[in-house]
Amino acid sequence: MQIIATEYDMDSVDLAYDLTKKILADNPDLDGIVCCNMSNPVGAARAITELESDAVIVGMDHDEEALQYLNDGVIYCLGVQDCYSIGFDTICVAVKIADGNIPGQLFPEKTDEITTVIYQNDAAQMLELLYGVVL
Repeated sequence: MQIIATEYDMDSVDLAYDLTKKILADNPDLDGIVCCNMSNPVGAARAITELESDAVIVGMDHDEEALQYLNDGVIYCLGVQDCYSIGFDTICVAVKIADGNIPGQLFPEKTDEITTVIYQNDAAQMLELLYGVVL
């Protein structure tokens, strides 16, 4: 595998779209794109769809549009984070720290959160679960 570019989209769909178009223009035979935030897979999928590229997208998070692209097969897979547990753990730790506790007394220094990789056959269920969209 050869990495041809590392770009930062600042979690902007528009910037991800523009960067993907430029990368594809410079590398028309590109095999794949790894997207590491919520906006990146959406912008990349828009560009790949517009340019009719065969590049495979793997990405993160559960944006509704990204899930639609996953359902359509434009995105190959998404890593969906457990945002509810992340938020709950963050609030619990913040309260414990505000009460003067330090890691190791009442809470661990690190929490283990789950990321689940989902594929095209999971998209419809996730769209319904998170957004009430029934396909």
